Amino acid sequence: MNTPRSSCRYALSGRPLPSLLGLLALVLVFGGQNAWAQQGPRTSTATATLSILSGSVQHAPAGGQPQAAKDGMSLAVGDRVLTGAKSTALVTFLDGSTLTVLPDSDVMVKKADMGSQKRSNVSIQINVGMVWARVVRLLDPSSSFSLESNTATATVHDGLIGGHYFTEDGKFVCWTRAGGLTVADPQGRTLVVLMPGEKAEMKAGQTPAPQVFFANQSALRVAVSSNALPLVLMADKARVAGFVAPGVEVNQVFGSFTGAGAAGARIVEVPAGVPGPFTLVLEGTQEGPVTVNLTGLFKGAPVYQQELSGTIKKGERLSTQITQQLDPATAGEPKTAKVQGGKAGPLQPLEGPLPGTILLSPQELQAIGSP
Repeated sequence: MNTPRSSCRYALSGRPLPSLLGLLALVLVFGGQNAWAQQGPRTSTATATLSILSGSVQHAPAGGQPQAAKDGMSLAVGDRVLTGAKSTALVTFLDGSTLTVLPDSDVMVKKADMGSQKRSNVSIQINVGMVWARVVRLLDPSSSFSLESNTATATVHDGLIGGHYFTEDGKFVCWTRAGGLTVADPQGRTLVVLMPGEKAEMKAGQTPAPQVFFANQSALRVAVSSNALPLVLMADKARVAGFVAPGVEVNQVFGSFTGAGAAGARIVEVPAGVPGPFTLVLEGTQEGPVTVNLTGLFKGAPVYQQELSGTIKKGERLSTQITQQLDPATAGEPKTAKVQGGKAGPLQPLEGPLPGTILLSPQELQAIGSP
């Protein structure tokens, strides 16, 4: 079957899959705290697709006025996405890269050149607010993804990056959890190159210096043995980070990390300055024993640990919820809240689809062997 150059959405049942090679696409929407809802097939042939993760989101066509956005609508170069105080949007590009638009933000798709399946060049203009991007690795070394502001531009070939532009004083802050991030001034002169785990603040007339990056001072790290795919649903029941197929990641959570660990383990680390619950879903890729190591961190240092173990079948899904205890003196502010403990319940079979909104690109479908 020839897969069209489009982003495809299909509901995936909760039954064990006969083969991950038969996976076409996922768009799975959490439908309440204790219920899983499915959404029917939808297809977009646009350069980018807009998903509404929470709240109300506005869309402004190039040169037009903002109006209510529609979930699943197509975006073109010059289009703007505007989020309200409690709203989050997701933009998925044809190469599989995603942009999470956080609350109180206004961004524009300035450039989206998809050239071929081996190259893409995307540029996002941040008019105000904050974004988080997962940028896929493509074969062409000239591929790039940029976050632009009036103060500076941050560019990466692939990785996990973010940017925040403040209109009041023109400050531009950028971060990277994966991938070297080159930050340049409006004239194209390099100001700083950030390595994974670093951030920098740019102001006109000042020389930026790399700093250690923590989205929240508390974090939750999940390490899972190589025969299972971990996916973490955040406490807001909207954003997810993890894996949906071997080699295919999703990362919609600002400051989170998805990657590989020792002995083929898969790692998901998310900001965790709230009690939760965080929902962890595992999907088996091979039958056998499965191990989950949970670690609560504060400023990078372990605070609590728990190991879960069991057996899993290929295509089977298991789930648990993780709750945390926070220092009462700091619990009111997620960014600085101090985790004091945490615990997950036993792994239980999951009936129904995966949580969250997940949209895979044709390139990702091809990478996992979709026929």
